[in-house]
Amino acid sequence: MRYALGDFKKGLVKATILLAGIAATGIAGAQSADRAGNWESRLAVSFDNSSDWDFEGGTEAAVDSDVSWIFGFGYHYTDNLEFGGTFEFGQQDYQADIASGTLPGVVFSVDGELETMRLMIDGTYNFLPGKFSPFISAAVGWSWIDTNIATQPPQTGCWWDPWWGYICTTYQNTKSINGLTYRAGVGLRYDISDSFAIHGAYRMTWTDLENADGTPDQDSFLLGVGWKF
Repeated sequence: MRYALGDFKKGLVKATILLAGIAATGIAGAQSADRAGNWESRLAVSFDNSSDWDFEGGTEAAVDSDVSWIFGFGYHYTDNLEFGGTFEFGQQDYQADIASGTLPGVVFSVDGELETMRLMIDGTYNFLPGKFSPFISAAVGWSWIDTNIATQPPQTGCWWDPWWGYICTTYQNTKSINGLTYRAGVGLRYDISDSFAIHGAYRMTWTDLENADGTPDQDSFLLGVGWKF
């Protein structure tokens, strides 16, 4: 895999130093953001970096960088502590060399598109109660990944629709994988007003996939907005 835990630690140290420097300038201020007791809707875009995934038997996949979309809600238990959940959806091109399970030494090359959906629950700790605050976050959930690799020939089904008449469509089953997902991140938050906030973060995500050699990981940068109510 291209990214290791050591890379995340280096990024985390750099981000922490930057956050500490910004906070030290006094931008954070003493004015409270009054987050405690508020719900917050979330809308964000995640810029997902490329990564390499290795599997047992010699299969390898190179996943290209792309963006994914995040929707969710959170509840501010205090000005510092927030709990929430998100739904994420993204698509990434990939190139894979798939080792044959029955023919030793035979490898099939595939280009395709991964479609990933995630449901995550998370916790965030804002270091400062003011409008501007650095934060750390952690999340756990489940990922569903469709490789779009066909597992059987196309099939056609037909039915009668009272509005459109006789309809036929062709579909094809594809290989899907899923697994436990966990994440850690560090970022900055600014409460623009009593209702709106913006935030950015650097995150590292790991997913336990069947037959993977280790735990596939991916780092990303997130930009989002929140509406408090």
